[in-house]
Amino acid sequence: MLYVSSTLMWKYPVEAAILIARQYGFSGMEVWAEHVWFHQSNPQEILDAAKRSGLKLTLHAASWDLNMCSLNQGIRKQSILEIKRSLSLAREIGAKSVTVHPGRVTLSAKNRGWHEPILIESLNELAQEACRLGRVLSIEHIEPLPKEMIVTPADLNRLRASLDYPTSATFDIAHVPLTSSLTQFYQELDGIDKIHVSDATATKLHVPLGTGEIDLPGIWPLLWEKHCPVVVEGFDDSRDLSMLKQNLLFLQHPDCVSM
Repeated sequence: MLYVSSTLMWKYPVEAAILIARQYGFSGMEVWAEHVWFHQSNPQEILDAAKRSGLKLTLHAASWDLNMCSLNQGIRKQSILEIKRSLSLAREIGAKSVTVHPGRVTLSAKNRGWHEPILIESLNELAQEACRLGRVLSIEHIEPLPKEMIVTPADLNRLRASLDYPTSATFDIAHVPLTSSLTQFYQELDGIDKIHVSDATATKLHVPLGTGEIDLPGIWPLLWEKHCPVVVEGFDDSRDLSMLKQNLLFLQHPDCVSM
């Protein structure tokens, strides 16, 4: 099930991006909440476009400028509200799985002990809301930056096990360090219901497939074992969709699984 991120078609409203995705042969789309709100799209129009084109939808919750376990209580509360708003949007457009970014420390890693219980409290509130709305909260591991808390399979497995409500995991191959084993990371991460794919270099994440340094031939066959959405990620605000087309060049290679 090969999906595409709506952010690779940022210049177009989501309802139009869905038709473009179908034109290029994708079977689904991961809709970014910020994309919907930026274009002020009508969720019903998105749902109708998906039904007409036969595309399945997942959703990526709001994540930009947010931190659900911020030291600042106002930012923390607003972050939770924005993600709850994303969950409501997911229900409106018929997206079952909703990817969320976990929180990060505000100051430095030595403050992790304060942030961890706040992160669990925030995610419990969100997972409960997801259950109420009939959605699945899918928590994504993040690249290992100094303030990020959930960067390894053990981090995410432990976090999910500490929650009172069911969740799943989003596996992002570009968030795994180039020096680490992608295969080992994938095999150690529990509860994967969605996979994000893009390439990466030592200095930049989410570049088009085949233009970075990730061992794509080594991981690509394994990604289809779980029969869950594999989402091509990236951000492109050009009208000519140059990054999407670069990804398609890779995907059209005979060694890639057919869309």
